[in-house]
Amino acid sequence: MRQDAVATRARLIAAAETLFAERGIDGVSMNEVQRAAGQRNKSALQYHFGTKEQLLEAILDKHVPGIELRRHRWLDEIEVSGRYEIRELMKALVVPVFEKLDDPDGGRAYITIQAQIIGGPSTLERWSTSIRDNRGVSRLMRMLERVCPELPLPVRRARYLLVTELLFHGIADFGRLSTLEPPLFPPSSRDLFLSNLVDVLTALATASVSAETTSLLPSAPRGEAAFTPAGTTSKP
Repeated sequence: MRQDAVATRARLIAAAETLFAERGIDGVSMNEVQRAAGQRNKSALQYHFGTKEQLLEAILDKHVPGIELRRHRWLDEIEVSGRYEIRELMKALVVPVFEKLDDPDGGRAYITIQAQIIGGPSTLERWSTSIRDNRGVSRLMRMLERVCPELPLPVRRARYLLVTELLFHGIADFGRLSTLEPPLFPPSSRDLFLSNLVDVLTALATASVSAETTSLLPSAPRGEAAFTPAGTTSKP
């Protein structure tokens, strides 16, 4: 790709990040993104991305690889040490995302956009795709299964969705409320908020399964295991 085309693409992504974060994905048109990026060529967005969906994917592609690299390094350290502690695994999930608050190149916007995506109508499709394609998350989930093998698959899936929602919405809200005047969360509260978030997500992931929830779990067909570990394929 030519250098000027790369620069144009980067400006379009940056403009989209800002507008999507401020006004919501559905509240911004492609034409508005184009104008905000200073593009007079009305076909620039369509040429580079085609659709708003593909523009969103480009935003995720900009940020997710860095998060995944950081997460893999954290998981590598856990594996080398042999200390498979649930809280350390949760830190590997949380910290690489939390660090995006310090990324001046759209980091805060990315977190806000991800929070919108998780709470949007396409959540199920995007979540399933993310689990399938995101190697860092898949690796983390396998390690969590090693720590909490007693959790049935339907419970693990539901909890992962809840953990992901709280992760992005919590960090997005913290980022927004910390910029108020006066800030609801001053800079001195940053480490406390992060540690508390890890505590909460750890508790959510490891909460006991009640007798009521257990009674609602589906029964396995005769001759099959009741639950299949995440990351494997179960029979229909």
